[in-house]
Amino acid sequence: MADVDERAVILAYHEATKHSPVSVRARAHYLDWDNRPFSFKVYTDLERIPLPEDIPSLDVPALEAIGVTSVLDPAPGADLAALARLLVLGAGVHTKTIREGEVPYFRNYASAGALYPVEIYVGCADLQGLPAGVYHFDPQGPTLTRLREGDHRGHLVRAGAGETAVARAPMVLVLTGIPWRTAWKYTERGYRHLFWDAGMILANILALAASVRLPVRVVLGFADAEVSVLLGLEERREFPLCLVAIGAAGPEVLPGAELPEEVSFGVLPLSRTEYVYQGILQANDAGRLDAPNEALTWRRSVGGDQEVEPTPPLSTDPAPDSLEDVIRRRGSARVFAPGAIPAAVLGTILERATVGIPTDHAPGGAHLVEPYLIANEVQGLDPGAYVFRDGELRLLERGDFRREAGFLCLEQELCATAAATHFLMADLPRILDALGARGYRAAQLEAGIVAGRLYLGAYAYRFGATGLTFYDDAVTEFFSPDAAGKSCVLVTAIGESPRLRRA
Repeated sequence: MADVDERAVILAYHEATKHSPVSVRARAHYLDWDNRPFSFKVYTDLERIPLPEDIPSLDVPALEAIGVTSVLDPAPGADLAALARLLVLGAGVHTKTIREGEVPYFRNYASAGALYPVEIYVGCADLQGLPAGVYHFDPQGPTLTRLREGDHRGHLVRAGAGETAVARAPMVLVLTGIPWRTAWKYTERGYRHLFWDAGMILANILALAASVRLPVRVVLGFADAEVSVLLGLEERREFPLCLVAIGAAGPEVLPGAELPEEVSFGVLPLSRTEYVYQGILQANDAGRLDAPNEALTWRRSVGGDQEVEPTPPLSTDPAPDSLEDVIRRRGSARVFAPGAIPAAVLGTILERATVGIPTDHAPGGAHLVEPYLIANEVQGLDPGAYVFRDGELRLLERGDFRREAGFLCLEQELCATAAATHFLMADLPRILDALGARGYRAAQLEAGIVAGRLYLGAYAYRFGATGLTFYDDAVTEFFSPDAAGKSCVLVTAIGESPRLRRA
């Protein structure tokens, strides 16, 4: 477990990266557009394997797959088609738009500033259509770039201290974050964005896996350095964020006896000049686990032996649109039109979004964040401030808080015009006491997953959604006394979309 000093480092980082009306107006940072980081990692001299772009629809209603902790009757194994489905739909390119001489590649998940700081790697056994190896996913192609030949899952099992889900999985994803890509715009606060983006991707991947009955577990207990060595990462420039064990076919893989041979690869530079933000490095170092025995101690100390219960059924009939259609339809709303969202629909979206996250520290489902919301226009619900707790919306204060909603979201009109704005709150001191400094990663990642599920749920019902930043302490003050001592982690607004037509 992390000691008190490491928790103090995390809390100091969080305090230093808070937004307030004063800090935002006093901020001296400017955007050097000529030095903007490239949003793809490109290896210069390695083999690339094309992935199919046209993923067929399985006609599974989106809300049957969103918010699943465990699957009944798991599917037997996986193949290249299943992997391509997860990667291309979960994190692939959505549209290519020519704008001011550039071609932005917008992807199937939300990313602040469209900076896309998260990379995905795969360690797999022999799959039908793909030999065992370690690969990097390039969404531009889409392609897989082979980094190592052969089955190296034993090294991931070793790094993950023998975590059962990793040992049983025919394929393991590794999500990493490149801090410079997001710090270019958001400076030290960009460390939070790494986990938000990863969570948005995971919301897609968890739902896609559930739609084909593949079990998934998100693993945060691993030795950072050993994963970095396996992938050939430059540790100060790219951080491993989480492992994602997918499937449970075949015998368990034994941990590797030793570290893999170190490798390095030629990679195109991200920009003319890269800057290192010491606050980001300090926050990441505070949450590191340096060896497998530390990962094992961490997992045992946080209760990673819970029983996994089946995901509860929906309380209402789901929207009929398929998961694939919803992911392709999803965007980030730039404007909301006048209109209300029915309370039953909002309740179903929240129910699906807050189903426990299947993690190694809480296999039965993690619940580190709790949605508070300002309801501006919810049919069947009085305007006011609410908390979604124990499966129901609880009124905290009745009233018209449109102006307050807009102010809390850095004075952005979107929150004032949204039907409902959700503030995902976490008790960080309690989480750090329970999970150590690594708990900060867990809370930020879970907030990204819950926000990603809110997106998917909204678009399943043909409403729009968008993620926003916020004035940290002002949010806590607004929802107090109920939210006293909690911190806002991420905000998601939902409302009527001018570009979508609902039946």
